[in-house]
Amino acid sequence: MAEVLTPGSGETPGRSIDPASMRWLHGPVSDLLLGCGLLYFVMFAALGIAGVGITSTLSLGTLAVIVIFTGAPHYGATLLRVYEHRQSRRRYAVFAVWISLLLVALFGVSLYQYPLGILLVSVYIVWNPWHYAGQNYGLAVMFLRRRGVEVTPAAKNLFYASFVLSALLAMVAMNATRPQSVYGPGAAPGGAKLIRPVYHFDPLGIPDAIVTILLVVGLLGYGVCLVVSVGMLLRRAKLGDLVPALLLVFTQSLWFVLPVATQHWGVLQGFLPFDARHSEYTFLFIGVGHAVQYLWVTSYFAKKTESYPGNTRYWLRCVLAGTAVWNVPPLLLGMAAIGTVAYNDGLALLVAAVVNLHHFILDGAIWKLRDTGIGRVLLREPDVSSDGSLPPPISDGGRPWGRLIVMLIGACGASVALASWYENEFGFVRPSQRGDEERMQLAVDRLELIGRPRDEYYRHLATIARSKGDDDRALLELDKSLAVREHPKSHFVMGHIHRERGDWAAAADAYERAYAIDPNPVKLIALLSQALRRAGRLDRADEVLREGLRVHPGNDTLLQLLREVDRARADAA
Repeated sequence: MAEVLTPGSGETPGRSIDPASMRWLHGPVSDLLLGCGLLYFVMFAALGIAGVGITSTLSLGTLAVIVIFTGAPHYGATLLRVYEHRQSRRRYAVFAVWISLLLVALFGVSLYQYPLGILLVSVYIVWNPWHYAGQNYGLAVMFLRRRGVEVTPAAKNLFYASFVLSALLAMVAMNATRPQSVYGPGAAPGGAKLIRPVYHFDPLGIPDAIVTILLVVGLLGYGVCLVVSVGMLLRRAKLGDLVPALLLVFTQSLWFVLPVATQHWGVLQGFLPFDARHSEYTFLFIGVGHAVQYLWVTSYFAKKTESYPGNTRYWLRCVLAGTAVWNVPPLLLGMAAIGTVAYNDGLALLVAAVVNLHHFILDGAIWKLRDTGIGRVLLREPDVSSDGSLPPPISDGGRPWGRLIVMLIGACGASVALASWYENEFGFVRPSQRGDEERMQLAVDRLELIGRPRDEYYRHLATIARSKGDDDRALLELDKSLAVREHPKSHFVMGHIHRERGDWAAAADAYERAYAIDPNPVKLIALLSQALRRAGRLDRADEVLREGLRVHPGNDTLLQLLREVDRARADAA
């Protein structure tokens, strides 16, 4: 076996290798921190110590920039691995071309057939835990084999089963009737079901009793497989040789096993990393940990090409490629007026689903340790010269003009991503806290320009206009909000304005549109029935109140309003 050069070492092919260095990829510090998850352990401890209060100081909006510089390049690394070199494009043509075209076609149909889009999002969210588990398992086996640990078929099967079961635990928990957490961006449960984004995660709805049984069986199986497999490995290796693999096992448990168990049984819910109320927040850090792992191993593999530009330039190319696939398609759709769903009304999640499914499929095709090319670089078993020297670098085959086009498109995607993050956090959220209306308006205009308008921002500006007595401007902002998304709150506020003006017909129409989206709130039912009664639409008022009483039987407010409608009908008769 021969050593593969570490990035930036300056060594050249042909030099003999120190067998002791075969144990690591980049080196013990970076391998343990980035590859084995020690850096995530630090973040896990920091989140636990800081407590839930940190979620307001470091909001998801503030931390979104981390995803731009870790999550996006981890997708870009896969794209470069498959598309940058001619030999890779030819080898993975089925996945790089035909599967990609199929996903693009499904994405196009989903823009108009919402159930298909919901299905794609749900498949992506459910697949996520296994994708993460597969990476942890592959890295654990890689470290074992680089250390010469003999892994018997039985030990390997049990070790593999522990990772499979840990992923299945998360999949079962996510598909409960009332899932506690969801491993996906912007897909956390909660909020009124009838007004959630157009594209959303739709769990299978497994009854709680069955979920409990499946989790108990899964946890027992996970524990048995893990303990037995580690025991079998310890019979053939020293504990020190197992440390990297065991750290990856611990990482896997912190990502899936422990959160699922604690959230399902309501244990340690005040501890931020396990708190179901903040699962989307902690998933961000899990996603970052996964992405950092991926960049760590792909940068090592990329160094085997003749064109490897160095760590920094390689990371930058990954950023540009990743941000391009995430941000350019929605921008083009908005410019061409294709589709009917706004970016923040679910389109962003649909894009995430398609990009991730593409990433999952490509990953499954290219990152296999039994592949001779992967094995030669990560395990250093085949293709080694008799004197123990390094094999020659992989030929590039790329074209400068192709890279230039990708860089230009990527620069556009990165600019959109950074502009969206900056204008959301520093153009609207923080100025709203200090009442800087002018800056908020500028942010709203800029977000609309790059195809990222938010209905709640227009609604906030409408509230400010109302507080200043400018109802006409408030109505204008509400119209803009409704152009982005048909949210009942916008119709509700619009109904208030017409009600205060004494325009009962317009108020009833506005409340009616809100009621059509979400007919459950008692306050909305009451205001709608009052507006209908004042507008002379007594039959409809009676119908709305009786429907409301079926949902809220015995409600005193609705019963009183129904009596008033009955008196009005009697007077009219």
